Amino acid sequence: MSVRPRGPVWWFVGAGGLFTALLAAFFAGMGEDREPELAVADVEGAWRGADGGRLTVRADGSAELERVTEPRQDCGQSAGLAPDTYTGPATWVFDTYPDEAPGIRFDFPGPETGRSCKIYLVVVDYKDGTEGGFLPHVRGQYMRSAELTG
Repeated sequence: MSVRPRGPVWWFVGAGGLFTALLAAFFAGMGEDREPELAVADVEGAWRGADGGRLTVRADGSAELERVTEPRQDCGQSAGLAPDTYTGPATWVFDTYPDEAPGIRFDFPGPETGRSCKIYLVVVDYKDGTEGGFLPHVRGQYMRSAELTG
């Protein structure tokens, strides 16, 4: 009967157990940072942008966009406006822009091209307690008012 050193075996078993425990803790911790789900009450209302744009979000899934900067030039634009803005009707759904917090996506047909266009609004609760958001393709914040005033 030969005697084998047991020290290395127990070292590998211990290291394997520690690795498994750390891996499980890592994956469990990933779930804690999830963003809360949004509700209609979190997005309904008028959103005013620093650039003069306005998003009116209604509970029925309809929306009005006014002077909102388009993410692409080939969406077409409303007559008489700057070539990179859109004003007109849209629909919205809850969606998440890649690598951002949850928000909503506006879908609208380009008025001149008929091509489907999308604009994302990432919804954020700022540290000072205000509700707002931003469009990932432009600079500037959009601040929300729950009232649907004209």
